[in-house]
Amino acid sequence: MVISEAVRRARWVEAETVHLKRMGLSFDKIADQITRIGRGQAQPMVPTPEPIIFPVDYEITRQGCHKAFRKAIAREPVLEVEEFRKIDNARSEEMFMNLQPAIRKGHARAIDTGIKLLDHAARINGYAAPQRHELTGRGSSGVIVAQKLGRVELESKVNLLRDAVQVLRELGVPGVIEPDFEALPAEPSERSWAE
Repeated sequence: MVISEAVRRARWVEAETVHLKRMGLSFDKIADQITRIGRGQAQPMVPTPEPIIFPVDYEITRQGCHKAFRKAIAREPVLEVEEFRKIDNARSEEMFMNLQPAIRKGHARAIDTGIKLLDHAARINGYAAPQRHELTGRGSSGVIVAQKLGRVELESKVNLLRDAVQVLRELGVPGVIEPDFEALPAEPSERSWAE
């Protein structure tokens, strides 16, 4: 079977991306590294039996690396995906442990980062609470918040919706509704408002 150079290059990019992701690099850093490899400025981590030919001005974006990563993961057996989950959990636990001294001292940024890490772990492991947010306007069934939100988070979501409607109106998008929000409830909870 003859494989084209473009396909060989794509498969190598997938393998290199997975290897670098396992090492903990961000997609931005991975894109920079693969671009340097393609231009002959760096050595690859994943060797190939035959040299890969790159265009002279080769460049890949972080989105391209993310797409390559997703394609590679889709081809991997479930055990490989589970391995990535374990690696991700180990990194998250290590980061959380490193945050502990600052969390105990009450540093707001460390506490916020710790909460984000715990949320990330819950989503990765599949035990996060399902989220459903349905936002509608005047003449409809109302805004439904199907997850208990804190007051600040609820205000943030309402403000985000207001800003989005304002931008759409400024762009002249036809059919933009005017949301009719009641005041935020004193105790945010799972409820429907603007009914």
